Amino acid sequence: MPEEITDPSVKLAIEAAARSLARCEQCRASLERKLIQKEFDEEVVKQALDFLESKKYLDDERYASYWIRSQCAFKPRGSIRLVRELCARGISRQIATQCVKSYFEVNDEYALCDAAYKKLVSKNKNEQKILKSLADSGFSYKIIQAIFKNNKEGLDSGSE
Repeated sequence: MPEEITDPSVKLAIEAAARSLARCEQCRASLERKLIQKEFDEEVVKQALDFLESKKYLDDERYASYWIRSQCAFKPRGSIRLVRELCARGISRQIATQCVKSYFEVNDEYALCDAAYKKLVSKNKNEQKILKSLADSGFSYKIIQAIFKNNKEGLDSGSE
């Protein structure tokens, strides 16, 4: 147990939070909710989470990066939805935006949207349903519009 922490309540909160973190990466907001549900005092929770952050056991940027990768591993997601969902999980808009931007520096958002478009076309979805699905997945209208235009041009040139 950390030497600089003397309050037994804070030590118990740190132990409870550490057990949760051992199971999976988490953000500060979710750990805070869990500890408060376990009836720890808010000030005790704050001290425990501050300590865990200072030791790098708890890191919202690391959590956001992990969460983005896991969300996009099986289903393409656009930046709009990723930022919105991270903020809903308690990640600050600044961290969410930064992590999403970093993700799309390595992964092409346009290519992900195009793959999602082609999958929907293969399922014989009509244009309206494709548009709605891509928008719901968080792709910007600008990207969706470009995907529709490029695929229409591809169909037009392919039919000659």
